[in-house]
Amino acid sequence: MNWAWAFGILILSIVPGIIGGGLFWHFFEKWTAVVVWEVILLFLLSVVISKGYKKAEEKH
Repeated sequence: MNWAWAFGILILSIVPGIIGGGLFWHFFEKWTAVVVWEVILLFLLSVVISKGYKKAEEKH
């Protein structure tokens, strides 16, 4: 697993972060909902990246 893959995943997660944050703000109009969405997205992103690194270690 190289750094380019992890960086690409980070770039890819920007779109759901911005769009999702805007949708949560539109529907709830509270910053708490937006922050909760961002924390959930950050958690999912860390799971994807950690699983990617574990799979790369198994192949070597």
